[in-house]
Amino acid sequence: MIALRDDFLLVAQEGGHYIPCSVEHLTFELAGSAANQVDPEWMKQAAAGVLHYFKDELGQSHVTVAEFTTALSKVFQGLGMTAEVTTIAPPVAAPEGAAAPPQVIWRGDLQAIAVESGELGELAFQKALLSQLTAALESSPQTVEFSGLRGCVKMITGRKHWCPECRKWSAWIVDLLRAWMSEKAGHRHVSLVVR
Repeated sequence: MIALRDDFLLVAQEGGHYIPCSVEHLTFELAGSAANQVDPEWMKQAAAGVLHYFKDELGQSHVTVAEFTTALSKVFQGLGMTAEVTTIAPPVAAPEGAAAPPQVIWRGDLQAIAVESGELGELAFQKALLSQLTAALESSPQTVEFSGLRGCVKMITGRKHWCPECRKWSAWIVDLLRAWMSEKAGHRHVSLVVR
């Protein structure tokens, strides 16, 4: 058996195979564009926290992407970051020998929704956001991605700098999207990404 580097975990792939993966690299990949919006040292600390959790606290060297994503989201919240990747249901694998269908990703901009809501407040924002999510799900995407969370929150709160109130609003928006997504997606396999 080959020894695994200290900063690597074995990540489950389709068919039950595991591949060694750098926790830091996986953290930056899953964070996507949010990784560019924060100090790289924060991202390294988040990766170290997830690695410690799986290896030291749980005694695991094998994880699934869903397990890793869940742990990473918790670390992000602990660091005051709001980038989240939430998988509502696992993707369905293509039949053996068949080509996998292309990924369909619907993209929306939370900051644009906040601008459209204007001075009308929280209820107008909620209505516009639900309308966007409903429209997104009508196109049967495999992933629904909303970007611009920080700008949206700053616009809604009227803040120029990130503060505890912004963190509360950010968590509220993500929780709202999660709840609606699980309700509206039903039995479909759709991932939600909020950056």
